[in-house]
Amino acid sequence: MDDDAARMDIGLVGLGEHGETHAEFLEELGHTVHAVDLDPRAKERFRERYDASMYEGLDELFAAGVDAAIISTPNKFHETAALKAFDAGLDVLIEKPLAHDLASAERIVERADETDSICMCGYFHRFRNRCRLAKAYAESGRLGEVTHIDARYMRRRGVPGLGTWYTSREIAGGGALIDVGSFVVDLVLDFYGWPDLEEVVATTRSDFGDREDYAYLEMWGEDDEAKMYDVEDSATAFCEFEGGRTAHLEVAWAANARRRHEYNIRGTEAGVSLDITTPLESVDPSDGQHRDFRLYEVRSDVVDHYVDSELVPPANDPFRDELATFLAAVETGESPDRCTAEQALAVQRVVDRIYEAADRGRA
Repeated sequence: MDDDAARMDIGLVGLGEHGETHAEFLEELGHTVHAVDLDPRAKERFRERYDASMYEGLDELFAAGVDAAIISTPNKFHETAALKAFDAGLDVLIEKPLAHDLASAERIVERADETDSICMCGYFHRFRNRCRLAKAYAESGRLGEVTHIDARYMRRRGVPGLGTWYTSREIAGGGALIDVGSFVVDLVLDFYGWPDLEEVVATTRSDFGDREDYAYLEMWGEDDEAKMYDVEDSATAFCEFEGGRTAHLEVAWAANARRRHEYNIRGTEAGVSLDITTPLESVDPSDGQHRDFRLYEVRSDVVDHYVDSELVPPANDPFRDELATFLAAVETGESPDRCTAEQALAVQRVVDRIYEAADRGRA
């Protein structure tokens, strides 16, 4: 950490996987970690791994003189923690989604505005250099008019904890759509420049959650005592935004299909294909080269011809860069340029519309 940079006291609310990742980066950057969680097992595990002060509840944590709060609780409890933090005069980073339902998300944004607090939401993929570059190409006009985006986030096997809060509609607000699907909605809206959604047709499915004989090869956090699973494990939607721009969205926790997280952005002058699944899955076995980010053009110099270009921005850790952006905003008091609460609310509204459309379809 830069010797001249401010060292801050940061309160972590929720000590699961994301909380631990934040703690690692905070300690690496020289900040002091304060933490709270209702689960005594999580608190003990956290205490053993990190040099952090532990607290019994939110009131005690927020009265301890922390400079900001990071909230990574189950979705239903984002609002309670965020509102208490805002009322304590703190800036807040909330893990995505903003809340478990639209009304709760709206209350979070309203209170942040009332208290003039900085509120970011953890859509960290937008900090990937590849995603930033794809957005820059779309904004610059290099692609012409962007008219359609085909987006997929598919796990072959990856239900995030059968029987835990992830698979409870009451606590999570939904399944694959509000979980990994909110990442997809966020990037599509960002690539398009945050247009209004006009029409949507959607279907959600729950094909695997109640199958005791299914092989959940990459599932984590299974709870054998509480087999709650009242959410969807896949969703498909076709969205039409203002100006006739469209997007096809496909997300799944589990599917008999290749694992992928990719975006195909089609413009009138050029297109971009962006694969951010994992580095290994985007390597061409014939030559060992990455094929995860390409620009497709047609030119007419001498003769009409295709041009397929590989785009190679430097690699970065988006999760770390997201946290650094939040800490810089806390230090300067200036709202960040991305992943704002207002943008997260726009994502929540689209997710809510997709759920409504799927419900109408079933009716």
